[in-house]
Amino acid sequence: MIEILTPDDVSKIKDCYIAEYIKNLLTNLLTQTSDCLLETVGGIFYVENEKDFDNYEKFGLSSKITESRFEWIDLIGNDFLDGCIVLDNDKAINIVGKADYFRKGVLNNEYGEHN
Repeated sequence: MIEILTPDDVSKIKDCYIAEYIKNLLTNLLTQTSDCLLETVGGIFYVENEKDFDNYEKFGLSSKITESRFEWIDLIGNDFLDGCIVLDNDKAINIVGKADYFRKGVLNNEYGEHN
C-alpha cells in the first residue's frame, strides 16, 4: 500500500495511467484545504494487492473494511476502481486499486466485472 500525501508519493506508482489519475485527485483535494495538507481533508491510498485491505488501521479505520463502508466505488479505467470512505463531516479517504483487489479484498460477489 502506498499512502499519497504529496506529489512525490505519486512517483512510487508504476502504472502511468493511475499515477496521472491520482496526481489529479491529489491536486483537486489540495485545493480544498486552507493549509495545503491532504491530512486536513482525509487521504489517498493506492492498494498494491488485496491483502492491503487487511491493514485497515493504516487507512485510519478502527474496523475491517467491507463494501458497506464505502460511500461510492467508481470504475476509473484500465480495470481500476476508486472508492471513497467518509470518516467524518470533514474527512474522507480515497482508496485506488485494481478492481480485482477490491473484489478479493472487500466486495460482495454480486459486484459485476465492470460495474
